Order: sequence, then C-alpha cells, then structure tokens
Amino acid sequence: MFIQLLSHILRKYARRRHKKTRPLASAARMWYNTAKGGACVEKVWFHVDVNSAFLSWSALKLLREGQALDLRTVPSAVGGDEEKRHGVVLAKSGPAKAFGIHTGESLFSARLKCPQLVVTPPDFDWYVQNSKALIAILGDYTPDVEQYSIDEAFLDMTGTEALFGPPLQTAHAIRERVRRELGFTVNIGVAPNRLLAKMASDFEKPDKVHTLYPAEVPAKMWPLPVGALFGVGPSAVKKLNRCGILTIGDLAQSERRAIVDLFGVRGDTLWNYANGREADPVTKQHTRDNTYGNSVTLPRDLTRPEQADATMLALCDSVGRRLRADGRTARVVTVQLVDNAFRRSSHQRTLPDPTNSTDRLYQVARELLEQMWPQRPVRLVGVSAEKTGTDQFEQLDLFTDSTRRQKQEKLDRTADALRRRFGGAAVTRATLLTPDSRKPSALSAAKQRDKEKE
Repeated sequence: MFIQLLSHILRKYARRRHKKTRPLASAARMWYNTAKGGACVEKVWFHVDVNSAFLSWSALKLLREGQALDLRTVPSAVGGDEEKRHGVVLAKSGPAKAFGIHTGESLFSARLKCPQLVVTPPDFDWYVQNSKALIAILGDYTPDVEQYSIDEAFLDMTGTEALFGPPLQTAHAIRERVRRELGFTVNIGVAPNRLLAKMASDFEKPDKVHTLYPAEVPAKMWPLPVGALFGVGPSAVKKLNRCGILTIGDLAQSERRAIVDLFGVRGDTLWNYANGREADPVTKQHTRDNTYGNSVTLPRDLTRPEQADATMLALCDSVGRRLRADGRTARVVTVQLVDNAFRRSSHQRTLPDPTNSTDRLYQVARELLEQMWPQRPVRLVGVSAEKTGTDQFEQLDLFTDSTRRQKQEKLDRTADALRRRFGGAAVTRATLLTPDSRKPSALSAAKQRDKEKE
C-alpha cells in the first residue's frame, strides 16, 4: 500500500513539474529497486530517433522564418547547391521517398526521379541546437541518457516506473512532449536491451512508439529482410543471401558455427543480434582483451589538429601503459574523431611490427590525426590499439636505431614502475605541463578512464 501511494505521489509531481524530475528520476530508481527487496529488476531501454532529422529540422527553421511551405509535406531533400546541381541527398521527406529517392544518392539522380524536388542546404549549427534541446528533454526522464548520434539517444528507464508510470505510457508522453515543445517528431522503441529498442524504433514511422520484447521477436523482427538487422551492411547482405539467408529469422535459425565460419568473430555477434541478444559474454570478453582504447570529450571544440597534440599524447600514454601492464603489443592503431555535429570518423594503420611504445603509438596517431581532420570543429578525440598479442618481436633493418628503441623501452618501463609505486602523477611528460588549460584536463580524463577500465 505504501509503495502504491508513493508511486502515485511521484507521478503526480512529475506531471506538474517536468523541470525538477531529473534528481527524482535517479532517486525513484533507487527507491524502486529497494522496494522490490533487492530482486532482479528487468531492464527497460528506450531508443529515441528523430524522424528524418535533418529534413525535419530544416523544415522547422524555414517555417519559423515565415515560409508557408512545410518541406515535410512535399518531395524535398537536404543536400548541396541546387543551381550547381551537385552534392548528395543527406535527408529526404516521406513524399520524396515515395519517388524512390535514397539518402546518399546524388542530387542529380534524385532530380531525375522527381523534377519538382525541393532542395535546401544543410545548417549543422541549427541541427546541433535542436539535438541539444532534445537531449535536455530526455534528461528529465532518466539520468542515464546515451547520445548515439546527433538525432538518436538511448535511455535506461529501468526503475523509473515509480515516477512516470508504465514504460509504454512514458514513451508516448515523451513523444508527445517533443512534438509539442520542439515542433518535430520522434519514434521511440521500448525493449529490454538497446539492440531491440533500436530495432523497434525503426518500425513504422513517423511519430510512433513500438515495443520489441523477446516474445515479440519472432513475429515482429524475424520476417524483416536480413539487411534490416543492425550491423548488417550491403556486403554482408550479399554474402548471407548467397547462403540462402534472406530474412533475420533465417539468420537466427542458422547454425551458429556456420555464421562464425562465414564472418569470424563478427558472425557470432550478428547471430546473437538476430536472436535478440546484444552480445554473447564470450564475444564481449574477446573484444575487451584484444582492444585497448581511450577517448575524451574536449572542454571546448578544436579547429586545428595541432590543438589536439597534448590530448592525443595523453591518450596514447594511457593506452601504451595498459598494453605494457598486460604484457601485450598492438599491430593496428585507430584514431576516432567526433565533430560538433556528432559525425564520427576514423582512420587506422597497420604497423609493420607490433608495439606498446607510447612514442610509437603517438607518432602514428598524430599522422592519422593530420590526415583525417574534418572541416567542422572537433569535440571528441579517441585512440585505440587493436589486434593485440604477446608478440614482442620487431624486425630491424639497416635504418632502425635499435639503441634508441631499447632506451625508449627502458624509459617506458621505468616510468610505469614509478607510477605504480608512487601514483599516476609521479611521472608526467613535459609536453603535458605547458600552460595550456586543455592539456591537464585531457590527461585527467584519460587517467579516469584507465581507472574505470581496471
């Protein structure tokens, strides 16, 4: 009786005072779990996806500027310069989709399909503004919001029933609030894990809420073409189709070993996805053991690659230290960037010889950084060492300074030993001590992520 009464009070308060529900959401989760007597509470995940985000946001801006035509109601697209007839379709409206226009195709091709196509240029600053407004609303419902991209986010809603009511009811409330306050629509998927939540949000659009619980997978997900499964790209579709696997259900009911033989470790992941599972525990362990990575969201956006030098060095230092602690070396270095429009890009390089040297990792990462720096400001930098093993062999040639390499290895080992004995701050690279406010924070962030991974 007490639980029901408190739940009713919390829900009533939440309806009246949206802006003050953030701390309550966290508290409600703790209370709910405690009230359940410590029993295992089934996870509840939402995946929120903006419907035709760029097109919707551009249409909204033009309407607010006084344009009478709503681009969402006519064949339209966000793309390049219409007069110059170049560029690609970044987003399209529902009516444009009916003409067979696809995201990524050239505007020239799109206009051949639909001569009356209305094209508007992208406005990424406006898109980011709308993205932030969406995330602010989602934060009123749970403290655990994972922004997946500029127009997508995962919400861990476990235990919030005490504050907002049943998951389906809450999802509809969020959907309606976004439409009312922000002027655009979203789809929301409700499921016990992120994979199924994302799959559910891709069902019928726009402005819909869909559930996808394990019992619903055979009826709702398995009939879909295998290419609709998260993680299955065009090349994988061709390979699966050649094996007679046409639907997600075909993949789910295939022999697990056969899929692993076809795709390697990735095949195990896809087989689990088809069966509604995010990942197999063995797969997670394999990935964790073979990849060492670190990333940091920067205190402010960077416009030039040299501004990220210290951050990259700090990240490489932490990755190299972890490799050496585990007695491992890496053959592949990958650098990842996220710009202020939340677009991800990555470049990698295979090394001729495996390494765990901080200097070597930084040298390669710095070169990749120069090659891939985007046109828009960068908000996140990451580096990872992949294809790791215990191989310490290095092929020398006439131009290799073996003495310098050995000295560097000794310095790395000595620095690691001092840090273990006296703490992480005992040895700090001189480059990271320059009076640049961004550098210490980058190093601190990298160290914090090291602690979280230990």
